[in-house]
Amino acid sequence: MSIFKKFQPIASAFAPNYTIWDCFLAGKYLLPWNWRKLQKGKNTRKLERKFCEYMDSRWAISFDSGRSGLYAILKCLGIKDYDEVILQAFTTVALPNIIQWCGAKPVFIDIEEKTLNIDTEKIEEKITNKTKAIIVQHTFGNPSEINKIMAIARKHNLYIIEDCAHSLGAEYNGKKTGTFGDVGFFSFGRDKVISSVSGGMVITANSDLGNKIKEFRNQMPFPKKPLIIKQLLHPIITCKSLRLYYFFHIGKIMMFASTKLGIITKAYTKEEKRNKKPENFPAKMSNALAEIALHQMKLIEKFNNHRIKIANLYKRSFDNNPSFKVPVGDSDEAIIVLPESTFESKNIFLWYTVLVDNKKELIKKARKKHIILGDWFPQAVGPIEVDVEKSGYKKGSCLIAEKVSLQCVNLPTHHNINKKDVDRIVSIFDR
Repeated sequence: MSIFKKFQPIASAFAPNYTIWDCFLAGKYLLPWNWRKLQKGKNTRKLERKFCEYMDSRWAISFDSGRSGLYAILKCLGIKDYDEVILQAFTTVALPNIIQWCGAKPVFIDIEEKTLNIDTEKIEEKITNKTKAIIVQHTFGNPSEINKIMAIARKHNLYIIEDCAHSLGAEYNGKKTGTFGDVGFFSFGRDKVISSVSGGMVITANSDLGNKIKEFRNQMPFPKKPLIIKQLLHPIITCKSLRLYYFFHIGKIMMFASTKLGIITKAYTKEEKRNKKPENFPAKMSNALAEIALHQMKLIEKFNNHRIKIANLYKRSFDNNPSFKVPVGDSDEAIIVLPESTFESKNIFLWYTVLVDNKKELIKKARKKHIILGDWFPQAVGPIEVDVEKSGYKKGSCLIAEKVSLQCVNLPTHHNINKKDVDRIVSIFDR
């Protein structure tokens, strides 16, 4: 492993959670005599039980993605044509897409610059008699001020849906995110807190809602076997490619060719980027990927404790060295803006996100040193290929989200990052 370390990039993305055991599990299901277990099996139920135990939740219902989970939530809450659902800007297109696929209208609220979460002071001014729910996003593992939002929801009789795609294991006042609102959903996508290539979970304490969501899920098909096989190839190809990434660029070519030829799947389909519902949406979680997620669940506390440790190293490095300054506008004195959490929060730092005004130059400079920094997202509704106005967002309506999207840089915190890596990354900021 150490032989290939020098050829690997330091990267925020590229599914960094995968372990050798995950690759073994994926390979096991690629053997032809195990194909009958690709879709159906005992692992999804085991995963649901494990998730209930970890979250101390009454209900946990698995899906092929957090997106399918959110779709089931909205349908089972009765969200329909002409209803309105509030969510924050600086988010993924998946959320407004799903709201629109239910016939409803996404209503965007600006964010707080320091936390990158929804600005609670701006929610009530957007509530109308058509508003039915608020989606609360805990951005990058940093819990929103959920108590304030809950009070607003009770006042106006609105549902609270927690978007915990980034925040599995994060806490607010000692209670895990996802357990405050009426319902919460999680993602096990390739760059999330735990990763099984694709997958998601919905939790709720409401038995009536839990029953509805489970019944709705049970009517869904499984992903098709060829798609599951592509998903299982993802950890194997990714891990191999990363080790050889800069070895005559063999790994980089492997990654590009595998994606281009459709051997492995992309994070977003072409349809999603165009605000259209994909063919295989929504779907149940497959048995094969559920086993990978089960293995990752065993590591979640280790993963999150490591992320917090690495985040503290970043903060110490930036705080203790005044030479780390980035030009902002015409001034050379502006310090890098570091992330902030509320006193009540346990931020698990999916990434350590900083705001700079020379983002493009910084990312280019990092690449020259074999460091691939994250860029989530370069516009108010991402990824960059998305037509934000088709997603229901009006340009100029959420100025802080638009500003932040041009400044945010995600620094890796995953379990493969160590102090030497942190020092190398931080040195990029030294002019």
